[in-house]
Parts: sequence; C-alpha cells; structure tokens
Amino acid sequence: MPFATSRRLRLAAILALGGCAPEVPAAPPRIAEPAVGLRGPETIGRLPDTKVFDATLHARLDEAVHRIDGRLQLRWHNRSAAAVDHIPLHLYMNAFRAEDTAWMEAGRGRHRGVERDDARAWGYVDVRRVTRNAPADARAAALESGTSGIELAFVEDDDPTLGRIDLDRPVAPGGSIDLDIEFVTQLPEVFARTGWSGPFHMVGQWYPKPGVLLADGTWKAHVFHFHSEFFSDFGDFDVHLDLPPQMIVGATGVLLDEVLDGERKRQHWHADMVHDFAWAADPRFLEYTAEHDGIRIRQLATPEHAWSVDAHLQAQRAALDTMQRNYGQYPWSTITIIHPPKGAEGAGGMEYPTLFTTSAVWQVPWPARVVGFSERFSGVFTTVHEFGHQYFQGLLASDEFSQPWLDEGMNTFSNVLVLEERDGPDAWLLRAGGLEMSGRDFVRAAVRDNALLQPVDQDAESFDPVVGGYGDIVYRKTAATMLTLRNLVGAERFDDALRTYALRYRFTHPTGADLEATLVETLGQTISLGQADADDPSTGAVTLDVGEFLDQALRTTRELDVRVHSIVNRDAAGERGWHRNESGVLIEDDGSESEPPPPEATVVVQRSGEFVVPVEVEITFADDTSVTRIWSARRRVGTLVFPGRRVARVRLDPAGKLLLESHRLDNHRVAPGMRVKDGLSGGLANLAEAGAWAAFVGFGP
Repeated sequence: MPFATSRRLRLAAILALGGCAPEVPAAPPRIAEPAVGLRGPETIGRLPDTKVFDATLHARLDEAVHRIDGRLQLRWHNRSAAAVDHIPLHLYMNAFRAEDTAWMEAGRGRHRGVERDDARAWGYVDVRRVTRNAPADARAAALESGTSGIELAFVEDDDPTLGRIDLDRPVAPGGSIDLDIEFVTQLPEVFARTGWSGPFHMVGQWYPKPGVLLADGTWKAHVFHFHSEFFSDFGDFDVHLDLPPQMIVGATGVLLDEVLDGERKRQHWHADMVHDFAWAADPRFLEYTAEHDGIRIRQLATPEHAWSVDAHLQAQRAALDTMQRNYGQYPWSTITIIHPPKGAEGAGGMEYPTLFTTSAVWQVPWPARVVGFSERFSGVFTTVHEFGHQYFQGLLASDEFSQPWLDEGMNTFSNVLVLEERDGPDAWLLRAGGLEMSGRDFVRAAVRDNALLQPVDQDAESFDPVVGGYGDIVYRKTAATMLTLRNLVGAERFDDALRTYALRYRFTHPTGADLEATLVETLGQTISLGQADADDPSTGAVTLDVGEFLDQALRTTRELDVRVHSIVNRDAAGERGWHRNESGVLIEDDGSESEPPPPEATVVVQRSGEFVVPVEVEITFADDTSVTRIWSARRRVGTLVFPGRRVARVRLDPAGKLLLESHRLDNHRVAPGMRVKDGLSGGLANLAEAGAWAAFVGFGP
C-alpha cells in the first residue's frame, strides 16, 4: 500500500495553482488482450502446487445506487492435516458499514488525508444465503433428485468484518467442499481504497473471502483493523460481470469474452493463481496499452490524468526490469494501471493481483519552477510501489496482518533499487532551491523520530493511528534495515540472497522467520568486514552477525547513533625529567641533547545509541593522506592512536552505508586548529538532506 497524507494533498493543490491543463495524448494502437492469464512455463518455470480454491463470481452492478448483486461459487480444498467443521469469511466491506466497526473506530473515518463526512454513503457486504452443493461430477444427478444443495448456517462475528460458515459435515484432510454464497455489496462513497465517486467505481475487497487454513488445521482470519490489509490463499477465478454498456472496465486477469445484450454488457474475466480479484469501471476512462517483455500494460485514465500516462508507463517498465531481474519473472501476462479521477483520490495507491491504482503526477506551476522546485517522485513512485506489490504480497503472499513489514517494508526497499537503477544511486527525486532529496534520503529521514516508537516486527493492530509512526516504522525503517545490510555485505551478495528467498517462496505464504533464515543461510551467520577493530588493532577482522543485526533492527527500538567524540593532536611522551641511571642515581635530562618528541594523534569515537553495528572510520591526516578502519562499536567508546601523525579530520560511516542512522551531523569532526578544504561538507550534506525532507512535506500510509 502507498504513501499519502493530507499535507501531501494540500501541497499538490498549492503546486497546481497557476498550472495549465496539458493536452490529452492520443492513444497508440491497441494491443490485443492476452489469450491466457499466465506467461508460458518456458518463461516462468513450473508453478508450485499451492492452489487452494476455484472461484466463480457473478456480479451485476447497479450503477445508479452503486450496488452489486453477487454470487460466489467456491470449490475449496482442505490442504491441512486436520478435518474442518467451519470456514471463516472475511467481509472487508463491512468496515465501512457503521461508526463502531474496528476499522472506523481506529481511523475515525479518516484515511490517508481523505475524510469521511456525514454526507458520504456507507458501504457493506451482506451474505444472504450459503449452500453446500453436490460435487460437480454428481450435480446433474442431485438436481434430478431435488437435493442440489443444503443450506448452511452463517453468522457474523461481533465485528462485522468477519463471519463464519458452520458446515453440516467436516471436510477431511485432502477433501473439498462446494459452496454457493449469495451476497449483496453496497459500495461506499470512496474515501479509503474502495467505493464510488460519480460514475467511477473501484470494486476492491467486495466479496466474501475465506480465511487461510494453516497446515496444522488452525485458521488465520483477522478482524479488519485500520492498518491491516489482506491475507488470502491462491486460486483460479472466473468472473462474470453484468454492467451498463458504456462502462470501460479494468480487472484482475484477462478478458475472455464480452457480449452486448440489450442495455447491458456482459464480460467474462479469468485469472490464474491469484489471491484476490478486483475491478474498476468508469465510462470516462481512456485506454492506453503498451507491451514490455511480452507483458501487456494497460492504463485506464480519465482525461484530466491522461497527460501523464507516459510517465507512468516508463516507471512501470523500469519496475519490471529491476524486479524481474532481482526476484524472478513476473508470472502473469498483463498488468492494469487504474488512474482514479478527481474526487476519488482515496482509491489511489492500492494493490491487487495484476491490477493497481496509482496517483496523479503533480503539475508543477511556473512560479515553483522559477524558485528551483522540481520533482520526479509524485505519481510515478506510486506506480513503482504498487507494482512492487505484485511480488511482495502478490507472489510472496505473507500474512500482512501479522507481519506487515514483509509486504510494505520489503516492497519499499525494492522500490529504492528501481529508482536507483533508473536514475543512478545519487540521483535526486526532488529539488527545492539548492537542496535535493534522493531515494535514500527519503528512507533515512523517516528513521529520525517515529521509527523509535515501536518495533517493526509486530502485527498491524499494534500500531495505533493516534500514536502514529506506522509508515515510518513499517515501510521506511524496514527499507533502511535492508539497505543498510545490503551496504554492509555487498550489493551483489545481498541481491543473490533475496532472489533465493523470492524464488523459493513464490506462490506461498512466507513468514519473517523464512526471510531471516534465508538471509542467514545464503549470506552466512557471520560476515567478515575486514580491517582492524578500532578498539584493538591486534584483534584482526571485524565481523557482522547477520541474525543479531536483523533482530536489533526488527524487534527492538534501539537507536543507531555514533559520533566522533574527540580528536587530540599532541606530542608523544618524551624523556625529559629525572631518571635513575644504571647506578641508581637520579639524573636530570633537560632535553637539550634529545630529539624533540614525535607527534601523536588520538581519535575517540563513541556509540551513543544502543544499536550495535560495525562502523567505518575514515581518518584524514594533516598531509592529506587518509586511512579507513572498522570499529566494531561493541564498546561504548573506541580509541585509535596514530604515532608520528597528526589528524586533520575524522568521518564515521563516510559512504553513508548505515541508513538506519539519521542523526549524522556529529559523524564528522575537524581537529582543533586544523583547516581542511571541505571541513563543512559533512554538515552541509546533512543540512541539505534535512531541508529537502522538510520541503517535501512527508509521506505516510
């Protein structure tokens, strides 16, 4: 899920003042719909056997009242080791049914800067009837005998975002059940993810969804909380939509058939091996199609956003190139990008299998450009981020409720790599006057305050919207953790390890323990970082304990903060004074016949935070030569002594590897009495980082 705040929306509105409406680009020749939903096995290899269900959905949209009459025919397979006597259902749309649902109580009707007011229509999903059907191979005979279905008991939980089907007989391990669920979905006026605005309909989390049955026979099904998202099994979908004929539709999967039938249009969509199905419809949509690496890219945008489709297309292509190389081939044949129209911004920045909603590119007016404001972040970063979820949650379907960092945080990390490959590792995303902000600045700046409020590795319910910090902790501290580890162990080595994880666990439900174990397995438990420890040069190599590093970063609120405490240049101890000679007689040495004592430099570095990680120390001497040591930082204080030398300046973490450290102004120190050409560069660089962050206003979930 995405980045946005009310401050961001206000800034976008201010920047839009004075802008002129760009021309609507002509659509290129339409690229045909793929015939199948999955790319060929020669490209994506063999899929694992993890499919849990086959779903057929029928949905009729009444656009006048924004209501869907639906039917879900579900064949569900028990892949656990225990018999099942009930099936929990997620009823996510009920979050918007009343003020006292868990979701509404936590958010108070406000989400990503968009607020629900009393004039906005409520939404809900109402399960009308649940029937157990005869298996498909016996259905004809059952119909003849009049026993085609047995009605089952269904009841909502105390919070209406969960319900339960009680079965008339258990489903044995390895067995299956055929369910027929009739339901009605009333879409809310959109302010959070899903709903309608005028003729625009974003239909996400709109049907009853089974929970996830674990291998031991226990269910994972959670109440829909404010920060939680969605956890589902993989299956195949056939979806039949009944719509007004003027509606232009984008949906998960591929369109197999479309038929005009009087005053209605009927579409048949199919999706293979996905854990959700979403769709959007609007008669104003303009369609833009392109192809990249054999994947059809389709954008649906209303005229006010059509001018930016090329920027989103280039971002999508960059994301495909980087993420396919890093995490394996994108398995599906299509990707659809929905541009929510004006007034429906609450639907922007949300991911679904093979489909996502993006956000608008800012139109920077000439007054802002004159004073040096420019950016290449808005809108296109949302596209990169939401496409990234096709891997981190689309393919690696982790439990987003229990460990949201596996989805949002790992995805944010991957997004930075996409931007760096596209524009270069030091390329700016935003310029404000003489200040610039890069992708790493964006991640590092968020670690300053909120990231210390709570640990990363906890469930979504533990992050209280009133306390805040969810975006900084889950999204950006996770990204800073992985970027820091990648910097320490080496990019190629880390990327190979993460690719191993992505390929090993695709189409499954990996946990944080799976990710950490894979990193330790492929990187090694301890990694030699080379060079000598500042505390004691005789100790040899300094090592990084990968497991310890991850445990500190993910499960503690320890702050990573180091500083240069002091630089002392003085003469070494001489021999002047009174000493006993060989006969034991005290004799004075006034130094008149001795060489003057040589210089000696001492550098003292300090770990002021509780987070322990090796730190590079760059020492520049008075003759402008330099050396780099590695300090283990296991002690609070480290001391380096340089006989015969004078030190001009010292930098800690000179290459900026430790993105988990945000307070860096004290990482650089010039020795008293020394003049260096760039003595303020370290401080100014951090000032620029802070200024760029302040100018950019900030992002959050």
